[in-house]
Amino acid sequence: MKQREKTVPKKKEPKPKKPKKERTPKEATALMLGVVALVLAILAIASGYFLPVLVGAVLGIAAVIAGFASLMFGKGGLLPALVGAMYQEKAGFAYLIWGLLCIAAGLILCFRKPSNMEIYSRDGFVCVSLSWVVLGVFGAVPFVITGEIPFYINALFEIVSGFTTTGASILSDVEALSHASLFWRSFSHWIGGMGVLVFILALLPMKGGSVMNLMKAESPGPTVSKFVPRVRGTAKILYQIYLGMTLFTIAALLLSGMKTFDSVTLAMGAAGTGGFAVLNSGCAVYTPLQQWILTIAMIAFGVNFNFYYLMLCKKGKAAISSQEVRAYFL
Repeated sequence: MKQREKTVPKKKEPKPKKPKKERTPKEATALMLGVVALVLAILAIASGYFLPVLVGAVLGIAAVIAGFASLMFGKGGLLPALVGAMYQEKAGFAYLIWGLLCIAAGLILCFRKPSNMEIYSRDGFVCVSLSWVVLGVFGAVPFVITGEIPFYINALFEIVSGFTTTGASILSDVEALSHASLFWRSFSHWIGGMGVLVFILALLPMKGGSVMNLMKAESPGPTVSKFVPRVRGTAKILYQIYLGMTLFTIAALLLSGMKTFDSVTLAMGAAGTGGFAVLNSGCAVYTPLQQWILTIAMIAFGVNFNFYYLMLCKKGKAAISSQEVRAYFL
């Protein structure tokens, strides 16, 4: 008799796992913006129900200041658009659209002004903080639109590093960026070097003597003093000195034989003392003379600008007697 063959039950093969679908940069950006919008909505509701009326007034002033910031930097965004047009780059069109959107957002935020625009010390810190948030959120958008930094978080890190003059970067190949984006990175250094709110005060009329608190919350240096009776005049003097030193640095680099685009962008990076470069090698490929010009410029821009104002007013003794200046150079 034939022995019955034992049938071995077949093992069920495990079903292949479906590969996880990775989010595209646009989907990740949309998700991140949705989360930010949700958080802001929750904070807005909470502030309406739980925060005192005084805080609401402070936020109203801060919203107007943030609107001014968005308006000014929307106009500033037209500069990289112009650079992109000069080099015939498509990225210039993205900066043009972004600049117009920032101007529109600024006009909306400034549409309804609070009846009392007087700014106290704590108000100044709120205004500065909110302005930094607005500039970071809006300033990162062009990198994403152009596709040069597709992930929004990376773009946000890059532009915040520029505005805060940190100089850190997520880019492994800086030369892959368009001229428009390279200019925007360096321009963020230049604006952040003196302070975003000081730049706004230099251009926009603000009433009330307590606006000085806004400068104290933003300006470089441990102390800020008025050079002239009006705060707006003080801000203008600061930026006139700042602009003059920047133009002098650009001229020195041009005379040393550096290209025009490199001279402008590196001078703005030196002014902010952050050091954003336009080449992967940084400043290594430039001549020793050019490197010395940039080094001296960064040292000069690190000095409290009260010193330069006193020197221009022929008050050398008062300028040199500053303990901060003496400690800086020693």
